[in-house]
Amino acid sequence: MALLEIDDIHVFYDKIEALKGVSIAVDEKQIVTLVGANGAGKTTTLRAISGILHPRAGEIRLGGESLADLPPHEIAGMGVVQVPEGRRIFARLTVDENLQMGAFSRNDRRAIAEDKERMLALFPRLKERLKQVAGTLSGGEQQMVATARALMARPRILLMDEPSMGLSPVMVEHVFETIRAINQQGVTILLVEQNALMALGIADFGYVMESGRIVLTGRGQDLLEDENVQRAYLG
Repeated sequence: MALLEIDDIHVFYDKIEALKGVSIAVDEKQIVTLVGANGAGKTTTLRAISGILHPRAGEIRLGGESLADLPPHEIAGMGVVQVPEGRRIFARLTVDENLQMGAFSRNDRRAIAEDKERMLALFPRLKERLKQVAGTLSGGEQQMVATARALMARPRILLMDEPSMGLSPVMVEHVFETIRAINQQGVTILLVEQNALMALGIADFGYVMESGRIVLTGRGQDLLEDENVQRAYLG
């Protein structure tokens, strides 16, 4: 049984069907990626998993337990934690306060302190900026804050929505190296990305989305070598 199972979900915005029978599986400790053009349905899929949107049909399960109709805070409490598109950090709070917010539902103080030190080891630049207001950081640094904040919740699965958006090529490389390092620490990751080359390069398994449907599936490396994927997404 996969950790996360999405079975034939249909999601609508009013009368417009955005997801048309999407099925995805994410095994524990995997990196699975959804790639596709803008408007393909990638972010909508993450919103459905997080409970922001509720499918009209189909099923979403975490560890075999249905997430149907649960509110977002309960789903987050079950260990589904998202790093949102555009980072959406608490811009007026310090870096340290953002990390504390990631652990707001926890009361194990010693473990929280240990996790914070682990985050600062994973993102050394944040250690130098703990007391800095997060909104004054660079885009790459804000992405570090958003990721570290999510990890402070000790997720069972980490949902990452376009983590490389708007970043310099050097910072994009760093982001994907960090995603790999997080996964090697045992964190399961579902990654949504327009940068198909980088995403499929680190993914155990990938799904290609077009117009609300899954059109190709396979191991990340196999999809990288697929002529259709190369033509559509890799130039």
